Amino acid sequence: MAEEIDFNDALDSIVLSENSLCKESYDEGYKSGYEAGNPEGYHLGYHRGAELGRELGYYFGVVTNHIENKESLFISEKVLKQLEKVRDLINLFPQTNSEDHDILNLAENIRAQYKRACALLRIPSSNPYDTEVSF
Repeated sequence: MAEEIDFNDALDSIVLSENSLCKESYDEGYKSGYEAGNPEGYHLGYHRGAELGRELGYYFGVVTNHIENKESLFISEKVLKQLEKVRDLINLFPQTNSEDHDILNLAENIRAQYKRACALLRIPSSNPYDTEVSF
């Protein structure tokens, strides 16, 4: 014998069918969007990380060059300490992803200290990579 359906359950399924279809569609769209958006976010993060790495590498090269040639460039002790501070900040910068670090704040601090070192050295603090198009 055929299974009997309660009249109230039949009415509820008709009335609530729109809600259940909306939920199913949302779940399917969310899953699809998540899978499609993840590679895009990954590539954006990768490019931003590469830009930041290039910037910090440039600062590190300038600072290291001045520290290694301190005698021939006649660098004072005050300036040398500032250069070493910038170098140490760059060395302490996290090299792996971590939610424990505020990478943007750390990078901004390094930029400020680098600019201060350049002001003490009386050299321009401009980064040659700033003129290129960003991703």
